[in-house]
Amino acid sequence: MNKKRQRPSSIRPADAAKGAAAESAFRAWLDASVLPHIYVEQSPMSVPVPLRGHIKRPDYIVGIPHVGMVAFDVKAKTLYPEGLVFDLDEICKLRAFARMFRVTIYFACLDPEGGHLAYWVRLDQLDGVPLQHMARKAVLVLPLDQAQPVDMRASFYDAFLDAVSLA
Repeated sequence: MNKKRQRPSSIRPADAAKGAAAESAFRAWLDASVLPHIYVEQSPMSVPVPLRGHIKRPDYIVGIPHVGMVAFDVKAKTLYPEGLVFDLDEICKLRAFARMFRVTIYFACLDPEGGHLAYWVRLDQLDGVPLQHMARKAVLVLPLDQAQPVDMRASFYDAFLDAVSLA
C-alpha cells in the first residue's frame, strides 16, 4: 500500500487567486462560445491512489466540433523577456496524463492582470525545449514567439481553428 504523504501545496494565496481568476475567465469564454466543456475537479480524491503524484489533470476538457476532445490547463502566466516559464515536474505529470488518456493538451496562458490576450502552448511543443533552473526549480522556458497568441474576444472555436492551422 502506498503511504506516501502528499506534500502541502506550495502555491502562495495571491498566486492561487490569480490562477482562479484565469480559470474563471477561461470558463466564461467557453460559456460564451457555447462549446461543451467539463471542468476537471482537482482534489486528490479524484485520482486513483496509485497515480497520485504521478499525473496532473488539465483544468478543462473541451469538445471541439468535428475534432473531438482537447484538454486545456489554464495558467495565469507572467510574460518574461525570455518567454513563458513552465515547471518541469508539472510538465512530466501532464505528459503522463496525455499518454494515459490519449488526449492533446494545451496550456492556455492568461495574463495575471487580466485582458483579452492569451497564449496557447501545446504540451508537445515543450518536448525539445532545453532544461533550465530558476530559483532552484527545473523549468522549461518557451520563447514567446513560439506560443500562439489568442484573442479571447473571438469565439473559442475560431481561436482553436486558428491555432491548429498554424501548428
